[in-house]
Amino acid sequence: MSRIRILDESVSNIIAAGEVVENPASMIKELIENSLDAEAGSIRIEVKNNGRDVRLVDTGMGMGKEDLFLCVERHATSKIKDKRDIFNLTSYGFRGEALASIGSISKMIISSKTNDSKVGHKINLNAGKITKYEEISRAGGTEIVIKDLFFNTPARLKFLRKKSTEYARIREIVLKEALYNTEVSFSLLLDGREVVKTSGRGIENTILELFGRNTLKNSTKFSLGYWGNMNLLKSNKDSIYTYVNGRYVKSKTIEKAVLDAYYTKLVKGRYPFTIIFFNVSPDLVDVNVHPSKKIVKFVDEDGVYKEILDQLTDAIYRDDRKNSISLKIEEEEDKSLEENNLLDFEELENLITPTVNEVIKTEQPVLIKEEKLENKVTERIAKANRYSQEYEATLPSDISSLEIKEDKIEGEDKKIESREDEVIPQRGNKSVEIEKILAAETQDSEDHKDLEIEKKIKTDYRVLAQLHNMYILVETEEELEIYDQHIVHERILYERLKEKHYNKKISIQNLLVPIKLELNGYETEIVKGNLELFSEFGFEVEEFCDNEILIRGVPIFNFRVSVEDTFRHLLENLGGSDPREKVIISMSCRNAIKAGEKLTLEEMETLISDLHKVGKYTCPHGRPIILKMTFDEMNKKFNRK
Repeated sequence: MSRIRILDESVSNIIAAGEVVENPASMIKELIENSLDAEAGSIRIEVKNNGRDVRLVDTGMGMGKEDLFLCVERHATSKIKDKRDIFNLTSYGFRGEALASIGSISKMIISSKTNDSKVGHKINLNAGKITKYEEISRAGGTEIVIKDLFFNTPARLKFLRKKSTEYARIREIVLKEALYNTEVSFSLLLDGREVVKTSGRGIENTILELFGRNTLKNSTKFSLGYWGNMNLLKSNKDSIYTYVNGRYVKSKTIEKAVLDAYYTKLVKGRYPFTIIFFNVSPDLVDVNVHPSKKIVKFVDEDGVYKEILDQLTDAIYRDDRKNSISLKIEEEEDKSLEENNLLDFEELENLITPTVNEVIKTEQPVLIKEEKLENKVTERIAKANRYSQEYEATLPSDISSLEIKEDKIEGEDKKIESREDEVIPQRGNKSVEIEKILAAETQDSEDHKDLEIEKKIKTDYRVLAQLHNMYILVETEEELEIYDQHIVHERILYERLKEKHYNKKISIQNLLVPIKLELNGYETEIVKGNLELFSEFGFEVEEFCDNEILIRGVPIFNFRVSVEDTFRHLLENLGGSDPREKVIISMSCRNAIKAGEKLTLEEMETLISDLHKVGKYTCPHGRPIILKMTFDEMNKKFNRK
């Protein structure tokens, strides 16, 4: 006797239902998508009894008697006809399993009427078997009533979660469907209480109705949807809403593109609010990966990633300065910083301050950048005009042969001279040899000039002063801006190093005397596994003996701490994913100027100018660079308005 046999239809239906109907929320998703495929203008869902009793009413095209009987059969669908249609889907449903699966594990009533029919039709099912049919009088559309879901599958019933969890899942499903289908009005009632209500009057009304005024105010439209600013950061990824050809899906490719676009804006453990509407030819995406249709795969994953990354990055950073955090003076003292989007200043004190002092602190003599020198020369000439004709006469026309007189710097270089490990190369007692300085900084200067040409900005601000040797105060026409100096400098270094790396412009300086480092076993393994990576960034490293390495070459870079310190910091932060980004961030952070360094007005102006040329206003770790307070707000607090 054969051991293999064909399963009874009732058993196979229950197995299929286990794939399609994981929980009440997944069942409601299938019902909503059927209504949307039927071109419904409104959908109302009523849920009771922990999601086991559901009533859905839509205003779609409805069904006649014949279709009503067929819709509860397995693999009966109006969406596709042959196998070619599977790869060119334009509808939500296509398998023809939803109603048959739901009917097999519940007691179901379906009534429907087409707009051109005089009467409606109604059928009752019990565990998938039709028990009653009758003609009825009703309006056009369809009504589906589900009772006692999972009544004949006790194992599935046993694994239902508590009411709050099941209701939260249902609300999320309805919200996701409503967020794309913004021309359809949705209503969801849980135990008689309406928790979702949309009017079907477009995307912005829908965002307002689903998420509230604050979310709409802090969201910006772009070519692929909407992106939320830093006031909408969340503790999980649930607020990344991704749609492909109108279907809400989970895609690692799209999610990675979104997170990478926000990369330097996100602090650890925070995620953005984003809505992505991505359309692609149906034959270039497979939605038939999972019975729930939640997971999709693309033919060109890399192309999809790049398109979303480029579009979203451009949108986020286009007006980045405008999206800085607003610092508001609150009347009520009991509101939390998080609620008011304020930044904790005790926390900010740990973010350390930079200086725009362009001295490169290394084991070699200090070098000053060409651009810095040109700025100083311009200021010296202006001062010379004010002070004396005699001094003006001493200024040569050729900048490359200019000698900067120490006694006219007005104390700007005293800070430099006071540092024990920094030496200014001088000719006699009065001047710096500019030609040597320019030659040593040629590479960095050329790269920076390219950035300047690309990023011309309008000077719509005035640098006022330095606060606590940590922050720069800047006045604009409408606001007071407070910049964190360390983060400003870190962002500038990050962008320059990143641009050099990805354009393969990092130059290597060979050391006359190699630097020998003693490492522990863990560090040694990291070095061995990343020799090629270090080489990409200009570090020529070789093994010397057990747990010792030699650094024979280093990149031409603004090292403000020693090469050894920088390299050890790289080793501490190299674990995990995106090692190249971590190298760039680590080098930038370690070598950004430290807190407590006093800046001259010229140094502050150069720093802020360089930042605006970069045009990005968070540090690579996601912390904000600017806090803003409007003069209108100040006037109100001083009772001037």
